[in-house]
Amino acid sequence: QYLIINFLETPVLAFILAFLVKFYNTDISNKVGYKYFENENLSAYILMGVVIALFVGLTVSAEEIIKDRRIQKRESFLNLSKGSYISSKITIMFTLSAIQTATFVVISNTMLGIQGMYLDYWMVLFTTSCFANMLGLNISASFNSAITIYILIPFLIIPQLILSGVIVKFEKLNPVISSETSVPMAGEVMASRWAFEALAVNQYKNNAYQKPLYKLEKTKSVADYLKNLWLPILRAKLDACINNYPYQYPLQKKEFEYNLKLLKSEIEFRNKKSAVKFNEVESITEANFNAELIKKLKNYFDEFGGFQMRKYNNAVKEEEAIINKLTFTDSQREAYAKLKEQSDNENLNQLVRNSNDFTKVIESEGKIIQRVDPIYNDPDRERFLRSHFFAPRKVIFGRYFDTYWVNICVIWIMSIILIFTLYFNTLKKLLDSFEAISDRIKHLRKKGAEKIKKTAKVEPVS
Repeated sequence: QYLIINFLETPVLAFILAFLVKFYNTDISNKVGYKYFENENLSAYILMGVVIALFVGLTVSAEEIIKDRRIQKRESFLNLSKGSYISSKITIMFTLSAIQTATFVVISNTMLGIQGMYLDYWMVLFTTSCFANMLGLNISASFNSAITIYILIPFLIIPQLILSGVIVKFEKLNPVISSETSVPMAGEVMASRWAFEALAVNQYKNNAYQKPLYKLEKTKSVADYLKNLWLPILRAKLDACINNYPYQYPLQKKEFEYNLKLLKSEIEFRNKKSAVKFNEVESITEANFNAELIKKLKNYFDEFGGFQMRKYNNAVKEEEAIINKLTFTDSQREAYAKLKEQSDNENLNQLVRNSNDFTKVIESEGKIIQRVDPIYNDPDRERFLRSHFFAPRKVIFGRYFDTYWVNICVIWIMSIILIFTLYFNTLKKLLDSFEAISDRIKHLRKKGAEKIKKTAKVEPVS
């Protein structure tokens, strides 16, 4: 019964989920029926797939160790290998998770028409389920009641859901824990965040339609952002500095110093990435703020804007050449249109490009922060692993690596850490120490109460 339920659980959930989210317009104008491109529930499907992998992985492993307490006690008396016992449990759980996630992906992806991504989805969901297996084995080894464990499971799943970056955007969280420049630490410790980002980024970048055009689309996006969003802000900051200098009031001084500092930091940052550089960054100070510096900055802005325009136009020409080559004949045009419908998804495009957010750029903590097109925005090389959500690449020791593989590795590292905590009973020892502290506090309170009671009984001396 145990095996039958576990093997049938994910196929049934896959069918139910895919059936429910398989949306298509029933208007009379729709002569085709379901189109993958127009399915508005793809991002919800990816998130629920991750949640199902976590939930199933947890429930499968939650009772694996607690039911073996007598066996563990006997083996400890016989000095049998604890590592062998744990490795046997891990092997069984991982094998079961591999089968469960494979059946889930085959059924649900086929029903929704997600083409060419079976192995990609399975790898992420299997990795996520293995993490859940290790989490389940840890709580199974740490608590004394199966009821307690199953009560605890929702408390482990719900934070994974809320802090996945989908239900509530990371930048929309409470400012106490959120960050404008990167995923907050509360999100970084959630396996769901790494899994969802890996699937969403990979689905967008590497589908059959988008893959040949991604680099050119990225070049266009970066050039467009720098020329039409970033550069106008810097021009406005320079104009504000000119209007406020020489300043007469403390408020003018404060604004002038802030704008000049922002100009310097932003230009210095762009010098690291762009072929067009401002070679006198150190001269952007109040002492050197004169007509000559203003002229140099304006010339730099003009040159930088022209360079970005040329980059954008060249990328457009290259993209048109690729598309023209693929759509040379009528049959090729028809096949290309069909490829877009079968491989690209509008809902996912809007999510990873943040196109539904009217705020394209914000200014915070003396920095200009890009909100539009996070899928085309690489994080700074100086940042180790940390990045904004839906970054196409992550930085490891100054080198860029694809987000898909980095995120999978992060989840496996989290699972390996849980293997060590399971072997050394870290969670159980932590809970026992809390219990000991609690008992000690109760004992001291009881002792103090008894002392007060005895003191109160003593008759006062007249």
